[in-house]
Amino acid sequence: MEYDNEKQNISNENLLNKNYRNNFFEKSINEIKYTKLNIGKSLFIRIIFCLLLLLLILFRGHIICLFGFLNCYLTWPFTSPVHIKLDLLNLSNKFGDQHEYIPRRMHHILLGPLSLSPPSSWISARNSCIELHSNFEKHYYWTDLNSKEFLEKNYPWFLKTWNSYKTNVQKADSLRYFLLYHYGGIFLDMDLYCLQKLDGLFYYLDNKISSDEHIFLAVKAFPVGISNGFMISTRKHPLLQRVIQNLELYNRNFILPHATIVISAGPMCISIHIQLNRSLWNSILVLDGKENMIGGKTNTPLFRHLGSGSWHKADD
Repeated sequence: MEYDNEKQNISNENLLNKNYRNNFFEKSINEIKYTKLNIGKSLFIRIIFCLLLLLLILFRGHIICLFGFLNCYLTWPFTSPVHIKLDLLNLSNKFGDQHEYIPRRMHHILLGPLSLSPPSSWISARNSCIELHSNFEKHYYWTDLNSKEFLEKNYPWFLKTWNSYKTNVQKADSLRYFLLYHYGGIFLDMDLYCLQKLDGLFYYLDNKISSDEHIFLAVKAFPVGISNGFMISTRKHPLLQRVIQNLELYNRNFILPHATIVISAGPMCISIHIQLNRSLWNSILVLDGKENMIGGKTNTPLFRHLGSGSWHKADD
């Protein structure tokens, strides 16, 4: 009997040891699987993090530009530079010895094949502005040749970016900021036919500043920002300086041709910099009023806009 009991105890003990070993091995296998799963998850998270970091590094320029774009679109309706409404046809002319702080210089740009044989309507439009402002100090007509010479002489560091633009529209957009910064005065698109003298507007702006101050005026655009087809500025305006300093950064492909043009150097580019430089708002005026907007074929109090829409056509 004792032998049988001892035998049974040994058998039970062996069974317990076997169950323990089985449980141990099963637990070890589960722990290994769990560890592998955690390692796999951790590795996957690290890979995703590294990929995101790589994308941020590779496309940091695009991200900065798109941030500026979203900032402009979201904030402009609620807070933006002073918008003014003026009776443009009844502005007073020069009072006595009032100083002319804004240079009386007019700039027109026409680049690419069109400059060799400009549309007659554009020539008529430019001539109308020259005739109404024959008293201006200088009337500049910028083509491929003298534009390149101007940049080579004064801003050679920008030539690489200027030559890399895919369209003449981008070249013309960027060039106008350099010209107004360098010379001051007024820039007009070739498709703006002048209906009225701008002397009253110039004297109105002169009257708002002193010799050591700046002023910049452009027309409100829809739905946000300004148009860069008609701009008036003093020389060396800090807004224009900020724009030209960042043109290289904004020279990116934003997939859609229209988006690429307006953000890289077009009206959205300068509008973005207006919103990013609020400290300059005291020297920036936006001409308000639907009647003054120059989008499409339309007449405003000052201009007949022939509506070339060159950057819209880039999407065709």
